[in-house]
Amino acid sequence: MSPLWNRPTFRVHLGARVLAACEVRGHGRRCVVARKALVAFSPGERAPALQALREWVVPGGGASIEWVLGPSDVRYLLLPWSHELADESLRDRVASALFEQRFREDASVHAMRFAKARFGAPQLAAFVAHALVEEVAAHAREARLRLGSIAPALATVWGRFGGVLAGENGVVHLVDGDRQIAVRHEHGLPTDIALRPFDAQRDATMLGAPCDHGTRRCFSSWAPAGGAAFPAHVLMLNDGEGFDTRADVAYAFALCGVF
Repeated sequence: MSPLWNRPTFRVHLGARVLAACEVRGHGRRCVVARKALVAFSPGERAPALQALREWVVPGGGASIEWVLGPSDVRYLLLPWSHELADESLRDRVASALFEQRFREDASVHAMRFAKARFGAPQLAAFVAHALVEEVAAHAREARLRLGSIAPALATVWGRFGGVLAGENGVVHLVDGDRQIAVRHEHGLPTDIALRPFDAQRDATMLGAPCDHGTRRCFSSWAPAGGAAFPAHVLMLNDGEGFDTRADVAYAFALCGVF
């Protein structure tokens, strides 16, 4: 995201039960969060929340919207490394076959996105339903906004903190509502990934426990209960104008990459 904006950009995180939306404006090389809103919805009933978001945004004038998709709406898997997968057509076929085997869903109704291939390392693939992509694109058209990007949360967090993770081995937990993605990595290269439920009472202690594989990290839209301090291992954004990284943690995924 460019820090040189002079038009509003709306950053929206699509969680399992909430839209976290931020209006971001650029002033020189500063980014300012002008407005924030949380729009709750029941699982499977996004339409009223999207309508509320259309009414909240300011359309036209070159404004754009960028989406960050939470774990409920993205499927991830790792392709084993092979010289042969340099052929993108073969890579796509292998990824589709692995997807259908693992998730028991039709790969043809999903858009695929791949992380950059690294020699000798598994390649991360993300799958997003075409129906969701079209739903988001239609929302932008109806709201008279330019659709800037649709990005999985994992890619967004890795893009922001990849430099930190490149110097470590361990596990990164992306906690979003009642879901978490646990990614084991070696120097920032994922080696295993799993989608798990998250319960604050049950799992909060685990997030602060030592990691057998190196350093345990966490990036979250969840805050510790009772105003407790965030553990030192938590990946946190920088404070910014209109954004307090502790008080506004619900917007962390939406603003990841801005601050």
